[in-house]
Amino acid sequence: MARTVSVAKTLGPSSTPAANVKQVLFTVPAKNTGLWLVKYIISLDGNETPKVYWYDSSQNQEYLIVAGKNLGTGDSILLDGQAAVAMKENDEIRIQNSGTTYSVTYLATIELRPAEAIQFHS
Repeated sequence: MARTVSVAKTLGPSSTPAANVKQVLFTVPAKNTGLWLVKYIISLDGNETPKVYWYDSSQNQEYLIVAGKNLGTGDSILLDGQAAVAMKENDEIRIQNSGTTYSVTYLATIELRPAEAIQFHS
């Protein structure tokens, strides 16, 4: 049975660690898979160039999903339905601001499903 979760975090001047340090927004729990459906980024109070990454734990590889878009106050980026990422247990969504002066809110919605056990026989 699937369950849908949404997570959000704002990075800004008072963030610890600093907003320009890469941080984990979400980790797929053990024994689950996830379909990352929605990515929503909102600049709250100034010019910022946010970055969003997918960390594939099985490959120990990080992929840049969103970058290079300068957002002014009130600007946003929405990636939905047409741009899903299939995630496995321990995969992560990572976020990072380009600076530490302005605030950006990151929101993600993930559909979680119990992982199916696969056994291989030789």
